Amino acid sequence: MTTAQIEEVNSTRRKFRIEVASNTIKTAFESAVNEIQQTAEIKGFRKGKVPPALVKKFFAQDVVKKAYERAVNDSYGEAIKGVDFQIVSFPSIDVEGQFEEGKQFTYTATVDINPKVDIQGYKDLVLKTTEPEPNVDDQVARTLRQLASDADALTAETSGRSAAKQDAVKVDYSISLDGKELTERSAKGITLHLDGSTLPELEAGILGMKTGDSKKIKVTYPETIGDVSLKGKTAEFNLTLNSIHVLDVSTLTDDFAKKFGAENLDALRTNMKNSIVNMNDRNKVAKFKDQIIKSILDKNKFDVPESLVEGTIDRAVADANSRREKGNQLDSNDEKVRSEYREWALNEVKGVLALGHIARQEGLTVDDQEVGQEITSFAMQTGMRPQDIIRNYGQQVIEEFRGKVLVDKVLKHLLGLSKIETEAKA
Repeated sequence: MTTAQIEEVNSTRRKFRIEVASNTIKTAFESAVNEIQQTAEIKGFRKGKVPPALVKKFFAQDVVKKAYERAVNDSYGEAIKGVDFQIVSFPSIDVEGQFEEGKQFTYTATVDINPKVDIQGYKDLVLKTTEPEPNVDDQVARTLRQLASDADALTAETSGRSAAKQDAVKVDYSISLDGKELTERSAKGITLHLDGSTLPELEAGILGMKTGDSKKIKVTYPETIGDVSLKGKTAEFNLTLNSIHVLDVSTLTDDFAKKFGAENLDALRTNMKNSIVNMNDRNKVAKFKDQIIKSILDKNKFDVPESLVEGTIDRAVADANSRREKGNQLDSNDEKVRSEYREWALNEVKGVLALGHIARQEGLTVDDQEVGQEITSFAMQTGMRPQDIIRNYGQQVIEEFRGKVLVDKVLKHLLGLSKIETEAKA
């Protein structure tokens, strides 16, 4: 029999004082002896036939260890059943007295919890943007032109006119940053589409050029660019326009569509539209995520479990080290290093917990099918098989994907509740 008392250490921590009855401890010792007996070998006895008394004598430490683990695991599991809070850390165990066969055993288990918080003010968020909603029909047309380019369905412009919107141009260029040429970023014969898919300043510079023209174009990279070394920096393109191409609409036939796995051209357009709408939804969630979370945290103050903050710092340092050379690794135990990540980690944890509380309040959940779809999508992007991901990483990765899907679902739900105001660019 197990009895437990729960002490509130603070708003995010609880301490269980657990008493395990003597007969339960006796049973734990018996189970430990039986388990070890299955593989025990002592001279004069066949494997599995060593008497229990000799198992206790010759494997005393192993018996105590297994009995202790069984007693703690079983009693802790029983103690936390039915609690009205979410435990988010492994228990820190402190033993009172000795752990001995046939005697009552008492210990404490301290855990971090995610206390229930009712988030306020999330149904009337006002979000700001300088970018209008994308036109899906324009995006479909742009994607068709790019597919036609890949399939050599573009025709060269021979009238001698200048490059115009919706053209595709083949160019050579080199890039200089702070007066130094970035040789690894030079390109020859690359196709650029003048339809909004190219960097705006680069596209604007190409418009009006003719075949054979060369030009230097200054481009400031946006903050959203994937390469962090170029974010916000101004580079100079030394560009030569080799040729101008236009889409021959007569090439857009059902046979063209079949090259891309569609039954006909209408089906290809429908597939594109569905894919683009899904992509736009994901991009919209990503674009407004930080703004949504900041607005919610500005309106709601609550404590968070320290272990979640520390774990988030651990993962951030590990991620940073994965991109660093071996001789330039960060020390995850260095408090100066950890302090640089602490405020960011605290806000990360607060944001995720706030979205989790909103999910509870709004009745939003994630089923196994949704988790499976997310894992399959990730597997396709990384060239892995879904079953390999699950086999290699186990239940933990399933729950991580479940959490990601839930966060995206809550953000999408909040976008539907929010007012989005489009402002003029500065």
